[in-house]
Amino acid sequence: MNKFIEKNKHALIVLAPLVLGWLFNILIYYVPFSGMLIWTLNLGFVLFWFWGGRQFAKLSMNKVYSFLLGNSIWFISLLLYIWQFLILDDAARSLAIAGLSQYYMLFMLIIGTQIQLMYSGDINSVDIVLISYVVMLVVFTLGFIYQVVRGKDVKS
Repeated sequence: MNKFIEKNKHALIVLAPLVLGWLFNILIYYVPFSGMLIWTLNLGFVLFWFWGGRQFAKLSMNKVYSFLLGNSIWFISLLLYIWQFLILDDAARSLAIAGLSQYYMLFMLIIGTQIQLMYSGDINSVDIVLISYVVMLVVFTLGFIYQVVRGKDVKS
């Protein structure tokens, strides 16, 4: 099992937000979650995603390619969300695709909501999801940059 995880670690990191978001979406109907538990899960995911950025910075390939690889599903999911919620109308929307596009950033949603509420008193779900996607990218990027800079300091 350890060899499987080590061999597929980067694929598992990239797929983790989608799988965890899907599982959380199912569990939220069956398990009573308190606000504190939800915040803990969100902050835990932030730490995981920062760590994920660091793992992709360690890849022995061009840093631009490793960054793009680490955000490949993020980008696809964002494009699906934009397509489903900004381009299509309600009648043409696919619930399956719309749901998948929201699972990926689900653990950043509470942070995106807090950021949106700082600037507006209104709740706009599309804005919150887009902010959540941006926060997710920022966290990954910070982890990636941290590792790139740290890696250079260690080698010197």
